[in-house]
Amino acid sequence: MVKIFAWLLAAMLPCAAYGEDFRLLLESSLSHDTDGQQESEQYAGYVAALPSQGKGSSAGLRAGYLELADTSNRLGFAALRLDYQRNLDDRLKYALRFKQLASSDWSPTLGGAGISYEASPRWHFEGSADSDIIDTVSAASRHLRVVTYNLAADDHLDESWTVVAGVLHQNITDGNVRTGGLLKLVFAPPSVAGFNVQLRVRRVASDFAGVGYFAPERLTEALLLFQYGAALPGDKWTLTALAGGGTQRVNDQDSARIYRAELRLRGWFTEHLGLEGQAGCSNTGGFNTSSAGGGYRYCFGHVGLIGSW
Repeated sequence: MVKIFAWLLAAMLPCAAYGEDFRLLLESSLSHDTDGQQESEQYAGYVAALPSQGKGSSAGLRAGYLELADTSNRLGFAALRLDYQRNLDDRLKYALRFKQLASSDWSPTLGGAGISYEASPRWHFEGSADSDIIDTVSAASRHLRVVTYNLAADDHLDESWTVVAGVLHQNITDGNVRTGGLLKLVFAPPSVAGFNVQLRVRRVASDFAGVGYFAPERLTEALLLFQYGAALPGDKWTLTALAGGGTQRVNDQDSARIYRAELRLRGWFTEHLGLEGQAGCSNTGGFNTSSAGGGYRYCFGHVGLIGSW
């Protein structure tokens, strides 16, 4: 990881020296749930274009702070992130990610890589491998990490219909192994710009139920979502809404209703100053949530201030 860190930093320096296009970033994220769990992140950094390495190639550096909390404990980490993306051509690109967390008790080195290939106008393939902490106080106190492998393929059947299929494999440092799959059907009628309907079904199996994080032995979810995005008057801002519901079954027991709702806003105050924001709520989710039912709710928000030159 140290060699990757040095190589990514070296890739960014020529861009700064020759004054290529770059963006300054201020980012803040917050999530909380009805069980009293909370996660917050604050980052400052920049992303620099690397046109000499292909159109759309870039490298980014961010520094900040991550805090996890529950009803009785709180953990904080200083954080450094490096991101590098290279577009080899119009069809093939890859990305590298590095993150160093630091605290008095634990300083994990994390990272990942991903590749994307546009095989044809109809077929698109992606693969990734990433390591991260499990973001609950209970799991982080036990120094738990997860390595996640993903493979996915998109089949654009025609101008309206797309099928997405994916597989997931996760190794957690407490010995738990999770394997699953996702199937998504997307309908985007050409006559209604910015609108689509998504049917998502996923099934994930774990070797054993997670302790201090949400990972039941068997999890099945089906979710129907409606999404619409449109430019606001003046064409400087875009607002996107996503909402829907479905069912969740844990360990093949009785099903519970699930829901998800999000709003996303992106736009520019001036030629050089922009903002992007996202907020939403659901009643289930990833490792740092719980199963649906019993009045459980998880909400999150993110805001990023962008300076572009």
